Formats: sequence, structure tokens, C-alpha cells
Amino acid sequence: MKKDNLIVCRCEDVSFKEIEALVKKGFSLEEIKKLTRCGMGYCQGRTCFNILIRLLKIYNQNLVPKKRPPLKPILIKEIISYFSE
Repeated sequence: MKKDNLIVCRCEDVSFKEIEALVKKGFSLEEIKKLTRCGMGYCQGRTCFNILIRLLKIYNQNLVPKKRPPLKPILIKEIISYFSE
């Protein structure tokens, strides 16, 4: 399998080729997340952040992604029950 066909973020269907092109253009990690939604899918980056960080290190960008709540998927009914108490 060629690296161009590798999927980095399965939730948002973002390929290695897409991420690599943005990194080469000098986009920051936060910009890449906003443009591709990498790390913003159902898993909230648990599967793709490690791949993304390694890819950025290849291009000498030592950036660590910011984790924002929720750190794991939560149900809407849990949010509603929190505010209705």
C-alpha cells in the first residue's frame, strides 16, 4: 500500500496525502485540524492524533495538539441531565 492511500483520520476520511500537502505548505496543527477536521470526528483524535504528531515530527514541527473537552464522546442525554439538576 502506498503512503498516499493511507487514511490518517478514519472518522473524517482524511488521507496522509492531504495532511502532508498542508504540512509542506507550512500550515500549523490547529489550521490543519480546522481545514481537514482531522481529530474532530467521533473518536475525538484518539486514533489519528498519534499519526498526525509523527507526521509533523517528520517535517520538524514539534507540535502537540490541544485536547479540548469532551475528551471522549458523551451522550446528549448526559449533557441535558447535567444542566437539569
